[in-house]
Amino acid sequence: MIEGNSYITAVKPVYKGGKLPFLKKFFFYKEFIKKLFRTRKAVIQGHGMEPILRGSGEVIKLCETVGGRIEITGLDNIRSVQGGVVIAANHQSTLETLLFPTIMDGLKPVTFVVKKSLVTGWAFGPIMRLFNPIALDRKEPKVDLDKVMKDGTAALQEGKSVVLFPQGTRCKGFDPATFNSLAVKLAKRAGVPVIPCAVKTDFWENGKILSTIGDIYPDRTIHMAFGPAITIDGAGKKEQRQLLEFIDETYRGMA
Repeated sequence: MIEGNSYITAVKPVYKGGKLPFLKKFFFYKEFIKKLFRTRKAVIQGHGMEPILRGSGEVIKLCETVGGRIEITGLDNIRSVQGGVVIAANHQSTLETLLFPTIMDGLKPVTFVVKKSLVTGWAFGPIMRLFNPIALDRKEPKVDLDKVMKDGTAALQEGKSVVLFPQGTRCKGFDPATFNSLAVKLAKRAGVPVIPCAVKTDFWENGKILSTIGDIYPDRTIHMAFGPAITIDGAGKKEQRQLLEFIDETYRGMA
């Protein structure tokens, strides 16, 4: 759980496990896989959300252990809204999905819109299924849209918040043209605000063979910034522009 409006690494740690990049990468993935398997086992054994929240927090510490710096800001923008919200984030790497549980812990119960393979997969499946996510086949856009509208609205009316990545896939940078209006449509349907989230997580690059296993760049700060809640009034075009402007401007300012 993160208390207050932000989490910022106090002092950037100095990694002492070797100067060669491949040693740092080996250490990072060795520790990550150990934590993933431990969390998966605990979930299968019926320990509920606690091991997921602990594991998510451990990912923050692991990133810092290899010399990474983390800046998570704007949490009061989530905290100030009563009831569920739609959180719309750009999607850059595996990292933001892993950090969301510990970010949302103590703020709001949460679920995710994800691709179906993440829910049915051996490694992450048992963990992700505990969130009762909205899983999409990504074969028929209309079917996926209807599912997000129906299941997302139901989750929001139950008081959950819904995290989705309108780009649909991981992208190196942020191009507003790739960011669809699904979050705004869902927020309008459910009668809740949408909160933009600008993400810069190229600390953890996507892999060329396995997308989850890429290079690690500890000199790149990990950023997640949540903007003010946007209430949908009318068709939603104005609110979509507001959402895009926040993410685009905030992303450009992330160093």
